[in-house]
Amino acid sequence: MKIKSQIFILFAVALIAGCSGTKKYFKAAERLEKQGLVNDAADYYLESLQRKPTNVQARIKLKEVGQKHASNMASDFFRNYNTQQTEAALSSFEDLKEFCTKTSALNVIMDYPKSYDEDYQKAVETFCYKNYNLAYALVNQKKYPDALEYIQKIKKYNRSYKTTQQLEIISICEPLYQNAVTCIENKNYSGALNLLTNIKSKTDSYKDMQDLLILASAQQTKSFILFQPKNSDTKNEKEIEDELFNSFNQVASQKFNYAKIINNTPFTFIQEAAGSFVNVDLIQAIRKATGADYFYSFNISNAQEYNSGAQKTYSKAYLKVATITGTVVTTEYHPIDYNNVKANRSYSYQYTYKLTNAYTNQIVSSQSVKVNAQDAVEYNEFTKNFGGNLNNLFPYNPQQVAPIAQYYPTQWRKLFSANSTLKTFDVLKTEAYDQTVNLFSNSVLTNIK
Repeated sequence: MKIKSQIFILFAVALIAGCSGTKKYFKAAERLEKQGLVNDAADYYLESLQRKPTNVQARIKLKEVGQKHASNMASDFFRNYNTQQTEAALSSFEDLKEFCTKTSALNVIMDYPKSYDEDYQKAVETFCYKNYNLAYALVNQKKYPDALEYIQKIKKYNRSYKTTQQLEIISICEPLYQNAVTCIENKNYSGALNLLTNIKSKTDSYKDMQDLLILASAQQTKSFILFQPKNSDTKNEKEIEDELFNSFNQVASQKFNYAKIINNTPFTFIQEAAGSFVNVDLIQAIRKATGADYFYSFNISNAQEYNSGAQKTYSKAYLKVATITGTVVTTEYHPIDYNNVKANRSYSYQYTYKLTNAYTNQIVSSQSVKVNAQDAVEYNEFTKNFGGNLNNLFPYNPQQVAPIAQYYPTQWRKLFSANSTLKTFDVLKTEAYDQTVNLFSNSVLTNIK
């Protein structure tokens, strides 16, 4: 019988799948009701009325069949509650309340014993009490994943039940904490940092997590000294190096987390040769005195300013002029002189850096990059004042150029109002410095580990 009812329900679903009308659901509900499937029929009558609240037949049948459905669910709750099947009782009552809420929204009121509301609350209390005791015992047994399953059940009904929140914190954080301690003991500070960060996302005050976090972070942090260039080729390059040295110090102090700059040291310059520092004993002494893990050195060379000036190319445009004589319109194209002007300006220098391991005197990363900030303009200008309409202006004479060689001159016309002012060298210098600061940041953050 059960198999036949399931087949019939599938048939009813297939019947209404192609149409969302209230009548289709109503007819399917009638068939289900005739088969004795009251609960399923009630759901379909409800759907029919939801799709058309003015459907009187659906309203009447929902009240009749829906009440039977509600009574069945109430009976299920009563039976489960009195046989101490708490979880099943809660599920039965929640289904009942959900159904009654939906019908009530359509002004179809279902009846059930109101004493069941109190019984439901008692069932909730019994359910929470039982699961709390199980979770509490499992936490004490250090079976944290198992405890979390019961904690989630409690949270469904009462998130603040007794010390449920504390049990959840312990169940989540304690395994992470123990693993973090093991990582620290094994000097796996990056692993410990990840675990402690996960704890911090849950709570800021779990055991001595904050102290361990500081310890793991400190062990992850590497320090470096930024050496200032010396004996630059020109005064201009020395000014660039000084500007960059200050910018590097500022960005490292403010934005770097795990690459700490040591900027309160008297060691600001050290001689290099063939890519490595010359005096190995000296750099080891500096490393021991400062605690630096890396040395960063750089220099600027071949600083250049370039300004092309305005490069003009003379040309002719043609202005369309229409003359009306009586009923005759004569179109002519008058030549107009103009210049196409191009100009560019750039500021560049060669930036070379080396990042050296202070322990081994080996180069970790080095690069020589041409830093270039530039600007360019292109525009058209008339050689004499122009008072005509630009939309009537052409870069060719349409009367003398074959149609296949003509093109619509929208972009060309825009050049008469295009920007004609280049960025100043001060602006270009700022852009070049910004590029170099980014190169510095990337080289440090990528290679200091």
